Amino acid sequence: MVKTWYELLIQENDEAAREHAGKMLMGAFGSQQAVADYLRKHKIIS
Repeated sequence: MVKTWYELLIQENDEAAREHAGKMLMGAFGSQQAVADYLRKHKIIS
């Protein structure tokens, strides 16, 4: 699910979808740094 939210956040042209994905990530992790750490740990981003 996290990968899907991240992909929506960076690729979606629909502002509402991007905003929702961002809220979901922040709700799950609490900070942008925590999101980035998770994405790196699971090799979703480098």
